[in-house]
Amino acid sequence: MAALRTGPIRFRRNQVIACEGDTADYVFLVVSGVVRSCRTFRNGDRSVVAFYLPGDLFGWGNETHSFSIEAASDVMVALIRRRGLSALAEGSPRLANFLRSVVLNELHRTQEHAATITMSAKNRFLAFLRDWSSRSGESKSIRLQIGHQDIADHLGIKMETLSRTITELERSGALARTSSPGVLRLMRI
Repeated sequence: MAALRTGPIRFRRNQVIACEGDTADYVFLVVSGVVRSCRTFRNGDRSVVAFYLPGDLFGWGNETHSFSIEAASDVMVALIRRRGLSALAEGSPRLANFLRSVVLNELHRTQEHAATITMSAKNRFLAFLRDWSSRSGESKSIRLQIGHQDIADHLGIKMETLSRTITELERSGALARTSSPGVLRLMRI
């Protein structure tokens, strides 16, 4: 049984990869770009639960997707059959341990994100930047391939609040915008 569905598939920014409630036959491996998992509510509000960066493997869980999976930027994603990967893991303790560490790491990131909910908007954004910097391997200049609305929806704040927070951090010297769109230089966080 082949685990990989096909080679990586290209999705354009804001394209839906999987809908909430769809059968979860695949796990996803981000090859390039940024993927978000989110839920849009009846009143139009949206909550971005997580971002996935190149190298991230995700989509374990229930038999159906709990959240929609969308391209937050132009992305390349490999779809891997859950059953095939599970069968491979049964015969390979190394693969089973790797997959367990992937799931535990995602659980840890989710718990860390939940712990920020009582923080100020500024501290939530700084925690987000620290996490993004750590996960992307970028230490001084962070290239955010996602829009400010995605970040605001992830942090549970309004777009205007995020804009004011970025301006406040610039004025304080904690970060600087560069001439490249979407790139922030971290001065001291």
